[in-house]
Amino acid sequence: MNDYSADSPRVDLSLKLSNREGRENWSELLAMARGRAQTADALGYHGVWLGEHHFERDGSDVVPNPVMLGADLAARTERMRICMGAVTATVWHPLRLAEDLAMLDHFSRGRLEVAFSRGIAASEIVNLNPEADRRGSQETSKAIWHENLEIVRRAWSEDKFNWQGERHTFPQPGIQYKSAPGAPKREGYTDENGEMVKMSLAPRPLQSPTPPMWSVTETEGGFTEAAEAGLGAITWYPTGKRLRGLLELHRDTVARKTGRKLQLGENCALSRLTLVAKTDAEARERFEPALNDHYEFIYNARKENVWLDEGEDPNDPSLEGVKPFELLMERNHLLVGSPETVVERIKGFGKSHGIRHWLISTTMPGVDPAAADESIELFGQEVLPALTG
Repeated sequence: MNDYSADSPRVDLSLKLSNREGRENWSELLAMARGRAQTADALGYHGVWLGEHHFERDGSDVVPNPVMLGADLAARTERMRICMGAVTATVWHPLRLAEDLAMLDHFSRGRLEVAFSRGIAASEIVNLNPEADRRGSQETSKAIWHENLEIVRRAWSEDKFNWQGERHTFPQPGIQYKSAPGAPKREGYTDENGEMVKMSLAPRPLQSPTPPMWSVTETEGGFTEAAEAGLGAITWYPTGKRLRGLLELHRDTVARKTGRKLQLGENCALSRLTLVAKTDAEARERFEPALNDHYEFIYNARKENVWLDEGEDPNDPSLEGVKPFELLMERNHLLVGSPETVVERIKGFGKSHGIRHWLISTTMPGVDPAAADESIELFGQEVLPALTG
């Protein structure tokens, strides 16, 4: 279980390789990502999070393999955590995923953290693992996620492991194993007939028994499942009473399952769209056009309910005509403004919800890259010291 209950909040950079206008080739996007990660490392950000998205046509986040990108950034940074946020566990072979992530933990000298998701975009999932498409069956998608997650966990934490599940059997029956000449005999891997009954991962992660593990979710079921599986919970949309209820649910589920009493918000992280500028007005001017596009995209997919708090009626006349920026700022979906404004908002959320771990998403599609770079620097130079001082 992750434990970030220190007095100072943890702040990580959620790094997207956005190319909405198609102005840069991928090598240029990579160069920007490297520079931003190195800047964040030097300024004292605690970690960098990388997503996984396939067949990107609109340039929102062109990262099909966060593990490979994480290996590149691990070689260029010294201190901050290298975080997968998130790998789409339902489209990976679980043993390959366990192997690749274990190698990344060694490449990063034990700085790896991993969030696992089921994936949500049908265009991605159906072309990689049609069985995991949520449109066919939510329960099947969940079953694949749970099985793959448990295989990864066992492969990481057990010296000798086996697995018999609905979709996978490891090791496959009927395989004879013979040690190479001169290799030491390894007990416990074969039965009396010389057939494999156990196997082991090589390498296993540097962090023992596993790197910190997370789940990305926004529902009561997701928070409960994360707590029951020993995972931290990362969320984005919930706010206000809805968010507090989810945090309480995670805390209470951990207590019921393990007896461990967490503080409210402990082992949970909150992602927020972020832009810092010298003044509130300048930050809004730089951010609002991109937010309007983002709001329309989310609205078309999920309506405005996703932005509202518990008990709010989307048909309330008082909401009619409210600008997206004002609606989202009022409901604490955004960290946008001057350094002083952003500090105040983060501290306020810490007091009301116990949030001590933030994922700030600055490289939003449509935000000018220069404005994003300035925001990353201002946050590191002025917001972080105010939070930790």
